[in-house]
Amino acid sequence: MGYFLLTPKFVIYWAWRQHCAARDFAKKHSKGHPSWTRTHAFFLIMGGFALHKGGKPVRILEAEELERLSEMGEIEWPMITKAEIEDRSKGDYLSKTIVLFQTTWFIGQCIARGAYGLTVTELEVVTIAFASLTGIVYYLWWDKPLDVRCSIPVHLLDGHLKLGEGDIKKEETRSQITPSSLISAPKISDHEIPEEGEGALVPPGPFPSAGRDETTILDPPLTTSRSHNIFPPEASDQRVLQGNDKVDIHTDPLPSSRSSLDPALIRMKRFQDFRSDACEEYGTFLGLGYVFIGFPVKRFLSAFDDMMDCDRLKDNVLRVPTFYSAKNDDVEYDLVPLALAACVSIVFGAIHCIAWSFHFATWHERWLWRISAIFISGLPISVFATVVLNDLLINMGPFGKLIFYPQISLYIIARIILLVLPFVALRALPPGAYVQLNWISFIPHI
Repeated sequence: MGYFLLTPKFVIYWAWRQHCAARDFAKKHSKGHPSWTRTHAFFLIMGGFALHKGGKPVRILEAEELERLSEMGEIEWPMITKAEIEDRSKGDYLSKTIVLFQTTWFIGQCIARGAYGLTVTELEVVTIAFASLTGIVYYLWWDKPLDVRCSIPVHLLDGHLKLGEGDIKKEETRSQITPSSLISAPKISDHEIPEEGEGALVPPGPFPSAGRDETTILDPPLTTSRSHNIFPPEASDQRVLQGNDKVDIHTDPLPSSRSSLDPALIRMKRFQDFRSDACEEYGTFLGLGYVFIGFPVKRFLSAFDDMMDCDRLKDNVLRVPTFYSAKNDDVEYDLVPLALAACVSIVFGAIHCIAWSFHFATWHERWLWRISAIFISGLPISVFATVVLNDLLINMGPFGKLIFYPQISLYIIARIILLVLPFVALRALPPGAYVQLNWISFIPHI
């Protein structure tokens, strides 16, 4: 939600990537599996299908791996119906329709107020801008299940993975420059960033639950090998278990030795270890700065890279990253959604310019609004031009990042100003803002 408020362009880009991947995957398998729809494809992208061996989860299935294992006869194609997936979803067509109706009604109210000379506040203008984005996101994700928590197991038919066949080799780094090359997070340290997932969790295998919820993954051991590695407090099982402690998916997909402590205590212990490792690595002052400033900034910036180009899962992960989308080999896959996101951002900024001559309590607020509106309207063009220049013409390398990051920083600052000013303006609204529109006068009556 925070990224949508601050940088809607990147969220639109990510939503378009998922929409294209789901559309193409459903179309590709429409003949061989007629029951598969976009809903199935979205569910797959969300991490809805997990590979199981011997009743234990091994990893989340990617689209390519599902196709490969099915062609080799190692798994059966999932036969879940669209109705069963929608039953797991927390949203339905009724709730979506209600939201769209309320949004349309609000926009109609604001247009009518402006047409009849009634005051429209800055807060209403900001809401209209976000309402326009809501319609686009709803279109792109109309068939996407909402907040599904548990994945569906897909069992290996022969009970074991065949080396060299069952595992999908990760594609090597692209030789050509992609748009994400400009927005990879600046390297603060070599330590890993914890993954967050939007997809389904894999239900645990038959291990003692010790009173824990059986629909969540058991926590990893508290003790980890440090050896100059700083593990974030949210590190997953596969990230924490390194070196000789790595999980062998051919013998033990999930470690059977788990802690049965309270999850809150485990998280506290992880954070303490994370802080101690950082202080040991960098010193007390710099270590605390990394924990409370450097790491959050690095984690925040890494999300932009994921929204642009996260299309591969790491080995044996049990949930997909938040901004993951399946790989699409379409040649125009990178630039078309980027151009769409830029156009949407320009319109989004132009809507804020509606309040150019509105009433403001001070002239400082008026000019802050105007300058910020210009920035969020013009910077998407500059960002898109920078990416296209780097992608199609020349590789600017580190210089491209020096151009890109100041633009993103200015955009975020302008967005924060435009989010704060409407609430500040509520302290001194003009009298016309309190006048209600009488809709009865528009309805023929006696």
